[in-house]
Amino acid sequence: MESGAYPVQLLHRAAGSGQWRNLGAAYAAVTFLRPQGQSLVLYAGGPDGQQRRRIVFAYPILPGDAFESLDGATLTWAEPESGADFALCFLDDAACAAVCGAIAPVMRAPAVDGIAETLAGLRVAREEAAPAPPGGGDIAARLAQLSISRA
Repeated sequence: MESGAYPVQLLHRAAGSGQWRNLGAAYAAVTFLRPQGQSLVLYAGGPDGQQRRRIVFAYPILPGDAFESLDGATLTWAEPESGADFALCFLDDAACAAVCGAIAPVMRAPAVDGIAETLAGLRVAREEAAPAPPGGGDIAARLAQLSISRA
């Protein structure tokens, strides 16, 4: 089994249903898939316990997704479009923590849509009459001399 893939049970609960359904065992990893990007991927396991490269489930991780570790060994999330709930039940807390640790930076990634327009709209005016700050000066005087403009 490759490093970073952990045995799990995948559970599913349809929107509005109170019943969890066990969809089976797999190996969970966080990896980059094209065109989805960083994704939570479940691989099928062979009868000898070795991981195969056959993907049985892939969930693209987007900034703002809400994954939650329930009891240290269970990771849950809801799919926004369908309202369905999913859960991964790990064999131990360390495996769950490793997958949560791989997901966390992706969820915290800042949204960059419209960043060029936002930066282009910022302008710090340079004061014409302001003298150059002496050997370091205060931070306010140095910031007043900056100019951010469209390239």
